[in-house]
This record gives sequence, C-alpha cells and structure tokens, in this order.
Amino acid sequence: MTRIRAMLTGLYVGLLCSAPAIGRTIDVEFLQGAIGPKNIEDLDGLACRNYDHIVHIDITVGWPDDKLDQEFDDYKRLIFWNDNAEYLFPSGSYFFLHGDYMINGYFIPRRGGMHQGIISIAFEKIDDAQVLLNPNVNEAKAKGPGC
Repeated sequence: MTRIRAMLTGLYVGLLCSAPAIGRTIDVEFLQGAIGPKNIEDLDGLACRNYDHIVHIDITVGWPDDKLDQEFDDYKRLIFWNDNAEYLFPSGSYFFLHGDYMINGYFIPRRGGMHQGIISIAFEKIDDAQVLLNPNVNEAKAKGPGC
C-alpha cells in the first residue's frame, strides 16, 4: 500500500512539474500561524478543501500533552487529536522547539477514514523543490475554517 501511494504521489508531483508545458496555473493554499485546540478548524478546513491536492503549511502546534504523541519507532509520526479528528505528520516534516512542534513544508492531505468515531487525516510530505521550482504555482492564504 505504501509503495502504491508513493508511486501515485510521484505521478501527481510529475504532473505538477509538467504544468509549465501545459501552461495551467496550480493553486496552493498556504496555512501559516499557531494552531491549537481553539482554532484547529483552520487546519480541518485546509485539509477538507484540498484532499489529494498540494497545500503549504507553516504552523506551530501547541497541543495538550494528553492528546499528542510523537512516535519514536515505526513511522516516527507526529500525531495529535481531538474529539473530531486525528492529524498525522510524517517524520522529517516537524521538529520540537521551545515547547511546541513546528511543521513546515508542502503536503498532500489524505483522508484515512473513520476510526473509533474520529476522522484520520494524514499529511503526506512532498519534495518542496518540486513546487518551489514550478513557475505556474500560485499560493494563496488559506480560507480559514470550513470546506
């Protein structure tokens, strides 16, 4: 499954890179700022509007310790959750600084389905250079909460 997902991501990123030849603009929503339990709807909205599309994230996550986990084996993901959803970020896309997690880069949000009553949202990291070197990418500030 992981190999198939990697192949599909490579195909998607390859299509993104071929956009200059096609000449179409690629819109990328950019979410920046602090994220916590009171404004998590901003991250929810970004994800649900952009499932299977590229987004740019530059956030600081301040989250209660009892609803946050950093895996130190297996996938080494950062996971935080509330009563509605869990958010998964892969190893290498985050770091810990001054008591909060910093997440920065380009991602493709993937809906992982419903697990014990909450939605799983995985943010798949893609190579920043693939986006930054494309002249047809148009970044716009995230629209806030809601799909």
